Amino acid sequence: MTAELPPSLTQFIRSCIPTYDAAEVLLFFASHLDRAYAAEEVVVAMRPTELTVAAVKEYTAVFATRGLIVEKAHGTFLYAPNSAELERVVGELADAYDERPVTLIKMIDTLHVPGLSGGDAPVPPGPR
Repeated sequence: MTAELPPSLTQFIRSCIPTYDAAEVLLFFASHLDRAYAAEEVVVAMRPTELTVAAVKEYTAVFATRGLIVEKAHGTFLYAPNSAELERVVGELADAYDERPVTLIKMIDTLHVPGLSGGDAPVPPGPR
């Protein structure tokens, strides 16, 4: 049996990360602190990952609302968490992405945020 992800990361996924692709987009922003990116640029930069511009725009809207990124000029976004706590939990997300990707995928699927696109219908929580 694998150990659970930290409770703070579980809550963060529940409120901010609708899909595994969204996690990858957020981690892209977090690893590219040097400049702001438009959705179209994120799609190109993240190839071969298959993302749509519409999905990236949806994810950036969620991230901006949650205080993870800020909108700059001309529809570009820059990673700028508005608290040390958010920065810390994004670090937890990066660790899980690198060290426990299968556990992360299962957690995101289980905690899928209803109403956001990007994947299959949410999997109801339950024993696994």
